[in-house]
Amino acid sequence: MPPKKAKGGDSEEQAVLAYLQKTNRPYSANDISSQLHGQVSPAQAKKILNSLADEEKIQRKDNGKQQIFFAIQTSIDVPNIEEAEEEEDSIKERAEQVDKLKEENRALASRLQALTSALTDDQIRERIAKLAHEIKDNEERLTQLRSGEVISPEERKKIEAEHAAMLKHWSSRKRIFKGISATISDGYQGKMKDLYEELGIETDESAGADPAILDRK
Repeated sequence: MPPKKAKGGDSEEQAVLAYLQKTNRPYSANDISSQLHGQVSPAQAKKILNSLADEEKIQRKDNGKQQIFFAIQTSIDVPNIEEAEEEEDSIKERAEQVDKLKEENRALASRLQALTSALTDDQIRERIAKLAHEIKDNEERLTQLRSGEVISPEERKKIEAEHAAMLKHWSSRKRIFKGISATISDGYQGKMKDLYEELGIETDESAGADPAILDRK
């Protein structure tokens, strides 16, 4: 004979039964009390669970000194073939969306890393302007030297050394900038030329510097 229900116990019993059917997992009385956040005490949960098991509304299994309770599987709604196929298609669609978002996230993370580790816009513009000015000055000086103007061997050697150093710096900065630009372009959808203009970055061409000079070092 099932144990007599306590007054007002129907709502607690319905809550326990509904939770077991919803989660479709095995629980002990203590688990149920915890999962229902104290709506029923462990003692109440044990009494309700045993009552439901006696009424064959749920299943009960003895596990040593502990009892485990779970929903009767025939009471669980099982989707038909059409519903199962729709659910499977929905899962596939969301999996594809997740993969796409992961790919976009990797591209954005790569771009962010490149931007945060690179020079600031102001620093890039300042360096390009400074190097372009120094190169122009050195070109003018080198042109004078090559035209045959008389200077001392020491001054000529000093000037050529400074020119070579400037070209070396130019080549190095150009290589660094190309690396930064290549990294950014991997995740940038537009044209890099438009990005340079938007950021106010001067290239060799826009600064009036001839990159072919590097090949004549």
